[in-house]
Amino acid sequence: MKSGKVRVFQKGMTLVEMMLSLVVGGFLLGGMILAFSTFQQVFAGVDDYYRATSDEMRVLDFIGQDMRRAISGNVTNNSNTLTLTLPDYIDDSQNPPMPRTATLGASGTVTYGTSGLQPTAVYTIAGTSPNQLITRTYTPTTGSSTSTTLTAGAASYQFSCLNPSNTGSTANFSFGGKGQPSSVLVRISFQPKFNRLNAASARAGTTVSSTILLRNHL
Repeated sequence: MKSGKVRVFQKGMTLVEMMLSLVVGGFLLGGMILAFSTFQQVFAGVDDYYRATSDEMRVLDFIGQDMRRAISGNVTNNSNTLTLTLPDYIDDSQNPPMPRTATLGASGTVTYGTSGLQPTAVYTIAGTSPNQLITRTYTPTTGSSTSTTLTAGAASYQFSCLNPSNTGSTANFSFGGKGQPSSVLVRISFQPKFNRLNAASARAGTTVSSTILLRNHL
């Protein structure tokens, strides 16, 4: 009885097929890397957007708190600077610090501490766009100044303070004194990182504002 031999034929990929497979695989891998990178950029952009929005509200809260108790102030819109003169409620020269006793002037003005010598709070934008931060510098009547960064992240910030009776003007002005405005319209905005053609009008969608009354004005 003759035993038959079984022939096994092994067939592999040709060189052309291997090259096509490598090219297709390379395109797929490149597409996955590009999609992953794009998703990362979108996530970072959305995270920066909401962080800047939260920072705007924080800055507006700080300005509102200082401005409501301010005696007077002035605005320099071309340099995004707001300077507030605050009542000197606390005598920091004593240990521990003690509240001051108010004095009433002939015109009915209430003064804490020495008239004309009051602490100040200055709000300004530091850095260059798009890496800007909003800071608050407090200068007491005695001791050194303290600077605080109010924004958690950098962005292309802009804030302006306007006279509520003339909101169309960005001219510099003072407020709180006799014959001067007793309230201020504060606006804060930032430029989103992702917007169509990087249009300046994109700021309109990020603007927050508040009209703040000076309770201690003359």
